[in-house]
Amino acid sequence: MGIPSRGSIPSPVTRLLAWAFVALVVIGVGGQLLGGPDEVDPPPPTAVPSTTVATVATTPPPFWMNKYEWGLKDHVDALAADVDCAALHDRYVKATLANGAVAERYGTGTADLLEYIFIVSEAIGCYGE
Repeated sequence: MGIPSRGSIPSPVTRLLAWAFVALVVIGVGGQLLGGPDEVDPPPPTAVPSTTVATVATTPPPFWMNKYEWGLKDHVDALAADVDCAALHDRYVKATLANGAVAERYGTGTADLLEYIFIVSEAIGCYGE
């Protein structure tokens, strides 16, 4: 065996590469024949019971803002409907004076009621514009 010329691949290396290629092709073809399908079928559909929404009768909470009688809200709303700014201001002052007693009884003061009266008063124009 002579010295191979520059740039050529020796014959044993060529044979080894050729056999390796043939082995890869055989493994690939054998895997295709023996391996089964490549695609995975989706699972069969399952029956899902229909969901129904039961009608629930809702009742208002027993107290307005969790501490006032609903009649107070009706009273404030009636004052707003009559555009009675003086009476709304009077109710605001009474709520301010009752702050300590309400806070002692319920743990929070009358800020929520004061805010409601203020918003209603502002909406009907008691503060100008």
